[in-house]
Amino acid sequence: MARIPISITGLGIINGLGIGKSTFWHELVRGKSGIAPIMGFDTGKYVCNLGAEIPNFNAKDFMEPRFYRRLSRQSRLAVAASIEAINDSGLEISELNRQRIGVVFGTAFGSTEQTDAFFVSLLDHGPQAADPILFPDTVPNAPASHVAMYHGIQGPNSTFCQNHLSGECALAYGIALLEQDKADVVLVGGVDELSNILFHSLDSVGALKPIKERETLQPSQFPTGRGFIVGEGVTCLVLERAEFAERAEKKSYGTILSLTLTSGIVAQAHYERDGGAMAQGMRVALKEAKIAVEEIGIIGLAANGVDELEEGETKALEEVFGYRWHAIPRLPVRYFVGEFGSAGLLNVATILLSLAEGTIPPTVRGSDLTGSFGKAQRFALATDETIVAGMAIGSTFGGGSACTIVARQPE
Repeated sequence: MARIPISITGLGIINGLGIGKSTFWHELVRGKSGIAPIMGFDTGKYVCNLGAEIPNFNAKDFMEPRFYRRLSRQSRLAVAASIEAINDSGLEISELNRQRIGVVFGTAFGSTEQTDAFFVSLLDHGPQAADPILFPDTVPNAPASHVAMYHGIQGPNSTFCQNHLSGECALAYGIALLEQDKADVVLVGGVDELSNILFHSLDSVGALKPIKERETLQPSQFPTGRGFIVGEGVTCLVLERAEFAERAEKKSYGTILSLTLTSGIVAQAHYERDGGAMAQGMRVALKEAKIAVEEIGIIGLAANGVDELEEGETKALEEVFGYRWHAIPRLPVRYFVGEFGSAGLLNVATILLSLAEGTIPPTVRGSDLTGSFGKAQRFALATDETIVAGMAIGSTFGGGSACTIVARQPE
């Protein structure tokens, strides 16, 4: 993958750095963090009080109340990002093409808030009196369905729940739909929410980073060690065959040259520490993309502050790039927006923006992958630089990893 050139013609981004692609990019470039003490619910009894909540999202800024009033917050986020992505791409949906447009989304757990609310309703009132309005959004594929319903899209519709590789899995399937000529355009998205019940569950299994702060946590202060800091967000990409986009004279953020998904043999609650499977995925992705390691100008890291993940990623980079990896700008986007199931898709979108804008956001350089516990990490300031190609790395507990190679759109 990808066996044919795939262009990204539209982006919709909402996360802890703000609402909209432009806001996200502006805040990222200036080095702002979206991680701060959680305000949406009480975190007093948990080991962590930090998260990257989406600020000031209101569905009425994107759609009419008659559509969104029965939707979960997660579905509202998905539809909002899809609207932004479609407007950004200039895609016109009509009776002539709506059956040739697909929607593929990834999410780790679906709408945990809505599912919890329905479960409580079921316990309180029994099966005969549980709130029926809550039930439709308890299934993970609700966001993708609502996106299709809002835009009147009638092509393939799928959802992937693959922990923290949910975004990359959705992207891989979206590419496959284009390659197999089952669609001309595919909206690929990833959406995850930060809810009280999800936070409680992650705390119960020891997944959260044990840290308490009163103010915003800057990326340079991000400690490694045990656990991650959770975030939330939605990213939506409009994928088109490169030749299709060129005929329509559309702008493109870049092309996807390859995407690989690999898995190591690792216990479910742990990341791959030796980096072997991740390195193999990188090598295959570079080979399929026909890109030399010297052409990679920026790397979007999977790093999320968990030491065993960052140790494995360091070993994988050393194995594939040799000592050259010390000089490559590396962006740990989760240090800015937290970790969530589809953050990998945001990682890909961020590298595409870097290529298209000719700007490298604040990145880590040198021999350290990111930081070490109790030690501040140095970030280089954003710089203007033309990049030919970039790599986005993904990882999840249980040993899964992903590698996506993207290239700048030729002028």
